[in-house]
Amino acid sequence: MTKWIDDFLALAEYKNFSTAADSIYISQSALSKHIKAIECELGVPLFIRTNTKAELTDAGNVYLEYALNIRKFTHELRYKLDKVGISSYILHLSIGTIPCLAESGIMKSLIHFQEKCSNYSIEILESDQSQLLKQLSQKEIDVAICRLDLLSDAEYETVSLVTDEMVLICNKDMFPFEQGSEIDLSAFQLKDIYTIAKESDIFRLTKKQLNDIGFKGDLAGTFPRHMMIYSLLTQKGGCAILPKQLANLQMFPQLTYYRIRNAVKTQIGLVKLSPGNENPQLYEKANVLFDFLRNQST
Repeated sequence: MTKWIDDFLALAEYKNFSTAADSIYISQSALSKHIKAIECELGVPLFIRTNTKAELTDAGNVYLEYALNIRKFTHELRYKLDKVGISSYILHLSIGTIPCLAESGIMKSLIHFQEKCSNYSIEILESDQSQLLKQLSQKEIDVAICRLDLLSDAEYETVSLVTDEMVLICNKDMFPFEQGSEIDLSAFQLKDIYTIAKESDIFRLTKKQLNDIGFKGDLAGTFPRHMMIYSLLTQKGGCAILPKQLANLQMFPQLTYYRIRNAVKTQIGLVKLSPGNENPQLYEKANVLFDFLRNQST
């Protein structure tokens, strides 16, 4: 009755044999056999099957409650067993992230997590924030590393990992200050300001920073990635307003960065969907990572 819990929970979530089978990396025929085996053992049908859907029966909804608890306690057991080094069960954890892992130090935390929880296989996918939140809502990734500023508390659960701030990046000959010095941007006439593309959260942060210093002009341009901006600044000059976590300038020795007085700050953290009444089982796997990073940050 507990052997095919993951198969049952996948079908309860997706309500479609093909989609559910894909989500747990087995064939549709294997999933069908596993569900039938549970039903035979329980002696009741768990799903009403049609050509395109599989809806839970009343008995299925009763079993769902027990299955969720079994899944929760199983994860807790595996986590505890892994901590003493005797678990060999491998769980796949898909993590989407904005381009910040190396610069922010979050990668070190993920490596530490995998060292402590070696039964987790981690896949890391990089994209912009809007795409990550879409993938999260569609269950294509388990968790996301995003900027937390505009996320809804009702829709997401978050753990703050890093505080970031906006900085000015430019050629070293633009100002006679040491790298990392704090400057008052409102005291300078800025020209040719660049940042990340309009659909990004960084664009919003840049615009807020410019509004805060009373800048009335237009941006000179936007680019999909910060490395493109650095190449442009090296060749043509100008400046960029970007988060400090992106100010890794080792490949661009002509460039430097300056901290901004009264800089706009932003939080980077781990994000997962809030548990819903329909499919809370999805979130148990991500909870181990959440608890680990939450304990690391306290």
